[in-house]
Amino acid sequence: MRPWLFLLGPLAIWATHFMGVYGIASVADVVARPDDPAALIATGAFTLLCAAGAALMFVAARRLRSADETDRFVRSLSSLGAVVALVAIVWQGLPALVGH
Repeated sequence: MRPWLFLLGPLAIWATHFMGVYGIASVADVVARPDDPAALIATGAFTLLCAAGAALMFVAARRLRSADETDRFVRSLSSLGAVVALVAIVWQGLPALVGH
């Protein structure tokens, strides 16, 4: 069960971020404007929270130590997944983080 957490955890954080940002933008579009400052702040805060989660998953994956080939493969693949998730999270939240 633990290898699956490391393998799918970062991608689950990315999916959560994607759905959360989409939800924030949808609610902001209905209630006010998509570029409303409250929506941008909420998106920026949610982006930073998810990016921190992906970074923590990367650190946790890199700390796995074992001589087993399978564990090293899980460590490498989960590290790659965490980096991909981190880049995707920052890319999706970049408009809110830069202010537009």
